[in-house]
Amino acid sequence: MNRAPFIVLPACLLIGLVALLQSPPLAASQEPPREQSRTVFFSDVLNLPARIDEPKLQAIDGRPVLSCAVANRSSEQLLGLRLLLIVVEPSGKLRNRIAWNEPAAISSYSIKSFEFHPTIKGELSRTDRLFLAIDEVIGRETIWRVVEADKALKAYARGLPGIDPVVRTVANKFDPRNDVLKVY
Repeated sequence: MNRAPFIVLPACLLIGLVALLQSPPLAASQEPPREQSRTVFFSDVLNLPARIDEPKLQAIDGRPVLSCAVANRSSEQLLGLRLLLIVVEPSGKLRNRIAWNEPAAISSYSIKSFEFHPTIKGELSRTDRLFLAIDEVIGRETIWRVVEADKALKAYARGLPGIDPVVRTVANKFDPRNDVLKVY
């Protein structure tokens, strides 16, 4: 009886296994390295037509990117947002406050994913906590503005419940309306 096939087959399998274990994984070598995403706590104001779901902050190519979904709770199309982000140290001290505007076209009663780009100066520590709020919502016909949004966000960061800020509305006289009825 010939025993050569019984020796060659295990030797080939062993060589193949060693070669597989020594090669780098293909998936890891094709993707660019990304920083792990950080949870951002969102303070919802119920009287605003917009809400942010599952905000996460990560660095992509060295720039901070806030990934989230924005829900439109109104019958009006939304055009943009003014956002507030505060960075709080573990001791409770406010380290940084960032406010910025973002275009965000969202149809009425819908939800859409976005990547926002806040300008964060300085490095974020792994122990810092991040809190986000909407300061202003710009709709096609209405602008909603939170009165003292930064104070309400700071209170939320301290864990003070039950603070519902006042929301003021004004007519949007600046953005063009495409659906205006022309009477001749």
